[in-house]
Amino acid sequence: MIEWIPFDRLIPIEQIGKGGFGSVYSATWLNGIRKIKKIKKTDADNNVNGNIDNNYSVDDDNVDDVNDGYSDNDDSDDDFDNHMKCTVEGSKLKIYGLTQNTETNEYLMVFQYADNGSLHKFLKENFRDLTWLDKLKLLYDIVIDLRDIHNAGYIHADFHSGNILQHKGISEKLQSYVSDLGLSKKYTENDSGGIYGVMPYVAPEVLLGQKFTKAADIYSFGVIMSEMSTGQRPFDGYEFNFDLAIKICEGLRPEFAQGTPNCYIELAKQCMDVDSLKRPDALKVYHKLGEWIINMERSNNKIKMQFLEADK
Repeated sequence: MIEWIPFDRLIPIEQIGKGGFGSVYSATWLNGIRKIKKIKKTDADNNVNGNIDNNYSVDDDNVDDVNDGYSDNDDSDDDFDNHMKCTVEGSKLKIYGLTQNTETNEYLMVFQYADNGSLHKFLKENFRDLTWLDKLKLLYDIVIDLRDIHNAGYIHADFHSGNILQHKGISEKLQSYVSDLGLSKKYTENDSGGIYGVMPYVAPEVLLGQKFTKAADIYSFGVIMSEMSTGQRPFDGYEFNFDLAIKICEGLRPEFAQGTPNCYIELAKQCMDVDSLKRPDALKVYHKLGEWIINMERSNNKIKMQFLEADK
């Protein structure tokens, strides 16, 4: 149930960062800790994504490449509806309700708060402590959300480690959530919005002007798999410019850490295949990761030994 939350229950709202298409805010919801996302349909450059917590602060890593643009054209209402429906139907990240800024009349969406920030930030701070079983479980959580988004009939269209949130809460079990669904759309919709997203995660066919598809989301997941292997953003050290786009279209792909299991690299490369028709769908990736996790938790087998060797 989506509830209406009085704006005066969110205090104080303070901007703590800014990304490509929006800003990050911090505040306290008097009825609990949540995450708010500001939806402004009249100005695509001023939409925001915010985190709500009594004592929460972030650095720029939390706000890199936030893309939640809602333009002032006739499609704005459809964009907002898609964001809402995709969040409700396709993501484990809970949405608690809506509110409205009483001074600007801008609407805000109130989400579950994720206390460990983005996947990018989490890997930067905790990578050395993660085992391969930990990494597989994180990827498994992520692909469950992606599978559900696709099953609901949507594509994400801006899938990268800055848009994946990490949360522990009182259970102390780390959970990943796909977030920032502002560019999500029905896969049957015409895509006339041009190229957007974070370049290293954008599929080559999209860089060449084709529309976003479910297969383009899978490509992005393959890039995230490489990031989970190295602990670093893909193409770290490269400028995200036209030259890099050309190289990606010509076959350049992110690297993997030395010792990464071959089966893992093979799946990631399948996800990043230049031919979108050869990429597995989210359900197949979900089953493969689940199979590896089961093998890791059982007695010795070839798959388990590959990942245990990689942990050394």
